Amino acid sequence: MIKVYLSINDNSEVLLLPVTPSEYEIKESWDNKQIDGLYQSLNIVTKKGLSTIDLESFFPVKEYPFALNKTMYGSDYVDTIKRWWDLRIPIRLIIVNTDPSIKLDTVNMLVTIDSFTHRTATDGDIYYTLALKEFLLVVV
Repeated sequence: MIKVYLSINDNSEVLLLPVTPSEYEIKESWDNKQIDGLYQSLNIVTKKGLSTIDLESFFPVKEYPFALNKTMYGSDYVDTIKRWWDLRIPIRLIIVNTDPSIKLDTVNMLVTIDSFTHRTATDGDIYYTLALKEFLLVVV
């Protein structure tokens, strides 16, 4: 079983997503530059860019047997994410696998919320897309 956690302020608040996204993709990029010459182009390898990840799922408004978190429902999740976003601080994203038969690395990274889109379906469940971008702490 895969579980997705979001938290702030060293776990002072932790949110377990109630329905694990069916899939997620971590996008990693390099900020390579192309220089066009007279007869050929060169690709100059530069620094690594920030990773991004999009999570898509839904927040149930009623109790489902498959829901992992039954402490909140529907708009409570939306309100929590919006409140965290308004704080303008990084969020800890942790994705863990508790099933030994599935080979999956744990994701543990600080992120910022780039966008949060949500819509309410006719059954009341709230479907969302949460776009996150890696946040690197500056060490001086």
